[in-house]
Amino acid sequence: MPKMGGGALGDSAKITAFGWDQAEVTEVLGKINAFLTARAAYAADDSSAKRLAKDEAKEEAIDAMRDFANAAIRFNKLMDDPAKLNMGIHPKDTTPTRHERPTSQPDTAVENTLNHFERKVVALNHEGKAAKPADAYGVRYAWQVGGEKPASGADLPKSKFSRKPILVIPHTEADKAKTAYYSTCYENSKGETGPWSPVEEAVIG
Repeated sequence: MPKMGGGALGDSAKITAFGWDQAEVTEVLGKINAFLTARAAYAADDSSAKRLAKDEAKEEAIDAMRDFANAAIRFNKLMDDPAKLNMGIHPKDTTPTRHERPTSQPDTAVENTLNHFERKVVALNHEGKAAKPADAYGVRYAWQVGGEKPASGADLPKSKFSRKPILVIPHTEADKAKTAYYSTCYENSKGETGPWSPVEEAVIG
C-alpha cells in the first residue's frame, strides 16, 4: 500500500522524470486532500456524520493511491527502487529461491468417510497436525489395493500430488474387503521428494 501523502506527487520535476500523467496525479492529490480535510473536520467535531465522511474519504483516497501505484509506480522502469520504496512500494525480490529436497518425514493417518469406498489420507507433521512443514511445497500420496504390503511408500504403484495435507482417495466396489496400503511424503516445488512415511493399511468397505 503506498504512503498517504503528497511527497513526489507534489513535485513537478519528479512527475516529469517518472513519466506520470499530470491529470492522474491531480486526481490522486485531490482524494488525499479531501481525506485530510475530512479528518480535520472530524477532529474538531467528532460526530457520527463527520466520522462517516472521514471514513468514506479515507477509503476513496486509499483506492486512488492503490490504483495509481499499480498503474504508474509498481512496474515503472523510470523509477529506481529507492524511489518506489519511498512511496511504500517494495521492489520485487529477484534473488532466486532455493528449493531444497524436504527433510521432514510425515506420519500417515487413514480415516473413514461417509462413503465406505473412500479413505481420507492425512499427512501429519512432526507435531501431529495436518499441516505442511516449511520445507514442503505439497504432499505426495501413494497407495496400492491388495497384494503384499510394500516395504516403502516409494514402492506403491499409484500416486497423486496435492498442495493440501489431506486427500480423499476413492475406491470401487470391486475393491471391497481388500486391504489397501497408503503412504505419504513431502515434496518441493521441483518435484523432489523427502522421506516416505511408514506404510499404513486399511480394509476397504
